[in-house]
Amino acid sequence: MSIHSSTSTASASTEVSTSGSPAAGLFKGPLRTIWNVQGENVMTLWWPAKDGNKQGPGSEPGLQQQPRTVLFMLPASHLGHTSGPHVKDPSRLYTLQEQVDNKIAIFDALRERYPSNTRFVVAGHSMGAWLSLQVLKARPNHQIERIFGLFPTVHHILDTPNGQNLKNMFKPTNSSMIAGVVSTLRFVFSAPPVLKAVVRLATGQDPEMAQITARDLLHGHVVKNCLFLAGQEMEAIRELDEDLVQQHGHKFVFYYGKTDEWSPIEHYYDMRDRFPQVKSHLCSQGMKHAFVIGHGEAMGALVGEWIDQLSSC
Repeated sequence: MSIHSSTSTASASTEVSTSGSPAAGLFKGPLRTIWNVQGENVMTLWWPAKDGNKQGPGSEPGLQQQPRTVLFMLPASHLGHTSGPHVKDPSRLYTLQEQVDNKIAIFDALRERYPSNTRFVVAGHSMGAWLSLQVLKARPNHQIERIFGLFPTVHHILDTPNGQNLKNMFKPTNSSMIAGVVSTLRFVFSAPPVLKAVVRLATGQDPEMAQITARDLLHGHVVKNCLFLAGQEMEAIRELDEDLVQQHGHKFVFYYGKTDEWSPIEHYYDMRDRFPQVKSHLCSQGMKHAFVIGHGEAMGALVGEWIDQLSSC
């Protein structure tokens, strides 16, 4: 899930820390860091703030009270879905409700940190779109201006083609076996360059993506957490929350794919026809559900356009 924020008054700068929010204004690119939120270490990417003066928030004390628009982005990982020294207990499996509570806590922490007039955009890919809806549902009057759902799986996941084809993977015995196989492969191909090459060969990812997969994701405990969460999603994400969509649909921007087997094209037509207040888009660029593989820049450009439109309001 990603949270984008804009405010008309610059906020104070912060230092990089594992116990508070990291600094953005002092860096030219995204800062990969760990943010401790209510005792849970969350892997984040903290993008620098941008404004008309091209200054980071708090970069010059004299600018603190000048009215302006500041934009920052904070993508946050799911609990248990990354590996590294920040992971306290690799054997722990996080429930879907714990993931929801963590995203709400992240949102609350950001609201406490920034001025009261700060506006927020909450974005999510796949089931992250559903998580975004849960944040809005829990905080409906807290200046969430938009919900961006990219290839959203917000209802009936189990009934989708991929849900039916892959559901057996998410059973506890099978997920444990798959996690064990991943751990074995990691041991066999323990040298980082070799593991990266294996990932590239198996997935077709570019070198940078393959490095991230090999370094952060290809771990037994990460895979087990992913499959465990997927199993809970199959059971919990059933009926669309129609009351929420009716009440807040004017805030939603949903982007669907033509060949998406997690969020089929029928979901697009259903959302478009039943809830015309939702800005439902059907991809015309041939993007896949996993758009980060091959279409990351194109999707980034689209989301950037949506944010620009909001900033001009």
